[in-house]
Amino acid sequence: MNLVGKIFVVLILVMSVLFMAFAMAVYATHKNWRDVAMAPEVGLQARLEKAKKDNKDLTDEAEKLKQQFETEKAAKLQAVTKLESELEVVRGELKILAAKEAELDKAKREAVAAMYATQKNATTDRNEVVEQRTAVEEARKDRDAHFKEVVRLTDELNQAANEKELLRKRTEDLGKDLAKADQVLRKHGLDKNKNYANVPPTVDGYITSVGAGLVEISIGSDDGLLKGHKLEVYRIGGGQNTYVGRIEVVRIEPSRAVCKTDPKFQNSNMMVGDRVASKIE
Repeated sequence: MNLVGKIFVVLILVMSVLFMAFAMAVYATHKNWRDVAMAPEVGLQARLEKAKKDNKDLTDEAEKLKQQFETEKAAKLQAVTKLESELEVVRGELKILAAKEAELDKAKREAVAAMYATQKNATTDRNEVVEQRTAVEEARKDRDAHFKEVVRLTDELNQAANEKELLRKRTEDLGKDLAKADQVLRKHGLDKNKNYANVPPTVDGYITSVGAGLVEISIGSDDGLLKGHKLEVYRIGGGQNTYVGRIEVVRIEPSRAVCKTDPKFQNSNMMVGDRVASKIE
């Protein structure tokens, strides 16, 4: 056997195996359609019997529904006949109601006309009432304004009378105080017509420290001193008073004051302990 024969033998062997595989696949997929058709529950014969039974049931139900429809149709026809009779009765009643409505409409128009007339009269009366209320309100406002004015004037009059009484008492008190002040001025030999604003009160103190042109004294605003008051300085020694000079208050505190010296009246240097007075006897 030559090479070509061997090739054909091999091809025949391969094709035999291939066709055998095809035959096995076809046999595996082959169905017995008679068995399928005659299967007890899912077969075509069982399905056909079930379909016939369902068809018979549906036919019976259709016949029953047809009879029921005929019965209901007869009942509906009877009901329609009854309703037509009732409709004729209702139409008659409707005509009667229409006549009554026409009468009521006429009465309504007459009532509306009477209401419009009454409303017109009421509007006129209301306008008159509003005018009268306005006049009354204006009169009440004028009365209240006059009453308030009377009350205000009465209060002012009473206040003026009280102030007059207070001024009278104050005048009497001032007259008494003035008389006492005149007595005090006469007692101290002072003229009430003279200005004593820059006149220091009667004080007696001493110098507590000395600086360049300034001295500090032991008396202050609590003793009646004011800025600008001028005081005299003297020194006690050998049983007699020696005049040292004059000072002027430049800064004031309650219990002390700072003063500057007046070179025109300075007789000697001021020292701590020198006496200070408003005037030297």
